[in-house]
Amino acid sequence: MERDLFGPIKTFFEEQGYVCDGEVNDIDIFMQKEDDSVAVELKQTLDFRAIQQAALRQKIVETVYIGTFMPKDRNSSSFRDKLYLLKRLGIGLIAVSKRSRNVTVLSEPVVSELSVFQARNKGKKKALEKEFQRRRIKSNTGGVTGVKLMTRYREDALLVLNALFVLGGEAAPKDVKRLSFVDKAANILRDNHYGWFSRVRNGVYSITDSGYQALDEYEETINLLKATPRD
Repeated sequence: MERDLFGPIKTFFEEQGYVCDGEVNDIDIFMQKEDDSVAVELKQTLDFRAIQQAALRQKIVETVYIGTFMPKDRNSSSFRDKLYLLKRLGIGLIAVSKRSRNVTVLSEPVVSELSVFQARNKGKKKALEKEFQRRRIKSNTGGVTGVKLMTRYREDALLVLNALFVLGGEAAPKDVKRLSFVDKAANILRDNHYGWFSRVRNGVYSITDSGYQALDEYEETINLLKATPRD
């Protein structure tokens, strides 16, 4: 129950010199210390509704916390994403242990600048831009799940598959590279990520049944790739 959060959090702030009361104009806990006013919204779990409500409280109270029970998933990526959102909004997060009733501040109510997070993710940005720029055709539909995406790797694999087919369905990596213009043709054949290739003997690969099915499935895409200038 949310009422079980009230006592430990109220005591936590009172020990810091705040005067606290509950349910002040619909705010779960409101407190003051000199000119400092703080609001705490009590929620059993940290979800979108809790974050939304805390953000609305910022219209009238400068410092806002969400008070919740200690999340069991606090080491998960999902929880880190929520924490990121709180930091960007400048909303604090305070957690109460169900067992000990100890109170822990998991995030201070201070706005973290976007530039800080962008600096930490420069590598991901570069990888994103590189993948976009390297794709020969832009054929994916956004917002879909459970479908095969046309990545640059899949494009290269299709060109390798087509080259192997043109070479009679069995060839050496150097010949496939020459015909497909894919520099990493040998790696694609060896790794066989999609199950399209089979190593029949040393230095020679052939097309599997799955490979022939892919030739039919991606015929239109292969034709587009063949007509696209190679980089």
